[in-house]
Amino acid sequence: MRYFRQALAMMREEKLYSAMYIAGTALAVAFVMLIAEVYYVKVADIAPEVHRSTTYYLYGYGMKNEPSRLGNIVHDDFRDLFQKMKTPECITAVTNFWDYNLFSMKLADGLHDRNVKVKMTEPGFFHFYQYRFIEGAPFTQDDFDNGRQQVVVTEEIAKLVAKGNAVGSTISINNSDFRICGVVETPSELAERCVADVWWPYTAKGWLDYQNENYHEIPVMVYFSVPADRCDAFKQELKEVEARYNSLHKANPVDMFARLYTHYAWIGRELNDLFNGWDGNPLWYIVPSVLFLLFVPAVNLSGMVASRMERHLPDMAVRKAFGAKRRTLLWQVVVENLVLTIIGGIVGLCIAWMALYAWRDWVFVIFAYGATTYNAVPILKGEMFFGPAIFAIALLVCCVLNVLAATLPAWLSLRRPIVESMMIKK
Repeated sequence: MRYFRQALAMMREEKLYSAMYIAGTALAVAFVMLIAEVYYVKVADIAPEVHRSTTYYLYGYGMKNEPSRLGNIVHDDFRDLFQKMKTPECITAVTNFWDYNLFSMKLADGLHDRNVKVKMTEPGFFHFYQYRFIEGAPFTQDDFDNGRQQVVVTEEIAKLVAKGNAVGSTISINNSDFRICGVVETPSELAERCVADVWWPYTAKGWLDYQNENYHEIPVMVYFSVPADRCDAFKQELKEVEARYNSLHKANPVDMFARLYTHYAWIGRELNDLFNGWDGNPLWYIVPSVLFLLFVPAVNLSGMVASRMERHLPDMAVRKAFGAKRRTLLWQVVVENLVLTIIGGIVGLCIAWMALYAWRDWVFVIFAYGATTYNAVPILKGEMFFGPAIFAIALLVCCVLNVLAATLPAWLSLRRPIVESMMIKK
């Protein structure tokens, strides 16, 4: 506590030095935390994507006879093979056939249209992803099996197509009529794997008739949520599923691990794309960049600390002459600068939050390839800003800055002999 009181007294006495130190720290922390926040939003377990840390994505089959070709997973494979697996905690499937297209929805006045993003899936999707239902409920397994035209829509869409309670209302999308069975809180576009305006069963008959499609052959992607303690068992079970599939398709055997990715591995692929196809680990780009962002301001701050130490060396020498130990004096300097660094870190974190919110329409695209949004400005929610990982990173950044900027120049200054330090005043 004595060291903190001394640090506060130093701040009152040396206002310009303290302000410059805090400002330098704040800018360094702000740059680092801006990048950290972007990737935190992409990898953290944030609703509705609460299973990111345990998710595996199976995008298709690798063909053993033709390694460059991707084989499609169809609905019958999902039903007969993957949906029966025991090790995953949750399993779902979404189509990858129309996933990136926008659909035309007729507004309530019957005259105007609006483009909407549709995700076609199955009932397990609403167990895998945790949406907050404002009205109604998801479509059921019975709806899915019978191909009913049931849809879940966002709160934003519900307000456009109905006045009051939207459940039971009919909406027209691409000339097909659907009944709204549930309304969810509009998710952020940054929840890339599950965001949409409308969700419906990919077995919906009217839509399939309109497209002249058979849902049994619709290509899908399969998502698994696998707890960490079941990963080995999951991979073993997937090998058994692969062997069972290949025994029935001997002419075209597949490799089910060729297109299997964890959520983190998929983010790594996006980073590789961001860094122009770099084949190595993308952390080789990120870590040096972050260290550089910390090193440059640390050098400037260390110069300030060294200059201050020069002015205060005679005082330190007097204290050493009266028996003060070098580690005691060094610890005082470290604590004083740590207080300034933490204050600067808090200011920098606030700056990063404000910048992230103000520039949210482009910052995720610049720093995180693949996080493109189909709306102009993505929704940012409180849980995207506040998380234990973010505060741990901020604290670590502050400590690294403090060690780089304060400890070394203070240690070098305190190594001088007492007489030499006292002569500096002359």
